[in-house]
Amino acid sequence: MSKLHGLNFKKSAIAMSVAVSLGVAGLSTLSLKDGFVAQVYAAESKGQAKKGGKDDSGAKGGKGAKSGTYKRGSANSSVDAILSEGVSEDSDRPAWAGKGATAPKPGGGIKGASDTKKGELFGDLYLIWRDDNGLPILVKWVDGAQMVYPGTGSTEGWYVQPIDATGNPIPLDAEGHAIDEGLVVEVDLGRLNIARAPEKVLDHSLVEALKKLSTGSVITLDPSGRLVVDGVTIDSPLENLALFKAIVSTPAVDGIINLTTTAMVDGQSVTYSFPISVEQAGLVAAAAIAAASDKTGTLSVDEVMYIAKFFGLDTQLSTFVSTWNYERDDVYTPDVTVWILEGVDTNGDGVFDVYYPKEVKIIEVVQFNTVTPIENDGNGIDSFTQAADDSVQVLEFIHDNAIDQ
Repeated sequence: MSKLHGLNFKKSAIAMSVAVSLGVAGLSTLSLKDGFVAQVYAAESKGQAKKGGKDDSGAKGGKGAKSGTYKRGSANSSVDAILSEGVSEDSDRPAWAGKGATAPKPGGGIKGASDTKKGELFGDLYLIWRDDNGLPILVKWVDGAQMVYPGTGSTEGWYVQPIDATGNPIPLDAEGHAIDEGLVVEVDLGRLNIARAPEKVLDHSLVEALKKLSTGSVITLDPSGRLVVDGVTIDSPLENLALFKAIVSTPAVDGIINLTTTAMVDGQSVTYSFPISVEQAGLVAAAAIAAASDKTGTLSVDEVMYIAKFFGLDTQLSTFVSTWNYERDDVYTPDVTVWILEGVDTNGDGVFDVYYPKEVKIIEVVQFNTVTPIENDGNGIDSFTQAADDSVQVLEFIHDNAIDQ
């Protein structure tokens, strides 16, 4: 029987964990009901935290691209400011994040839609034309006609292409600025603005997440794809964003991504590790960025890519999604369920007066969105974003309707 805070996959997951740990892990798709096949640390890896020397394969984000990096504002740089005025990092967005913010954002704004020149402050970001793997398509406009960068030669004088709300390219001037700036569409990162937190905050969050994962007995996934350790969901936005960053920044070896980090515990260096197959890593990364985002609304390709670029991982994410496949029906199979309370009008007055617990299928009750395909091939940044947005919709349904059993 499935439950809200983690499906009970214990038997199948333990049975398959030995084969997977030997490298037999390449599932083409992953159903949440399959369990967390990649690693359940039951007998083999319980208490895997190791004391000793440093491990350089830890999940620190990649360095910024050669063109520079987004500068983090010096104001509001403390954890208290990032998660300000009683806003829990386990729940809602910081006071300065998204629309209706009550505190100033750290940093300033980017003018135009520059995605190649990152030397300005991480602020206003815009919808731009991207290829199937999420990287910007460079253009220039000559005499009112758009020309596309051929892929070779200097990129000097070529610019990213902002698009309007319907996806149409906005004409640019000779310096790459939108001629009609009123058509440019800003990307609102909402709670994903926690990516502005100092690097040490995400480093600490990764330690907390991997500590749980490396010492837990049974690792499963909840209906949205979030990791569950011994029945407790990893729902911290910071921990989920740290896991997303770690997955994207860690190279796979023989189909396995080994998430690793070190921390000082009682004066000794302790290493926490958690291996995960590439196929499962994609689903977990998508669910992780969903869990770090707003609980309502949608996720877009540009939101996902801007967060990856802020970490200096846009190229790595682009490479990862180029071969990672996602099909909703293969993940949210009919046996992925949650329990809700269904109202019944027993006296005919049009008001529900009795509620009964009912098990419902996620695929039937959640209203999913459709991310516009860049290329309808089942992979790429559009498919990854679709997986992430599907997770957002499942999370919203769970928060609004689901009950524990």
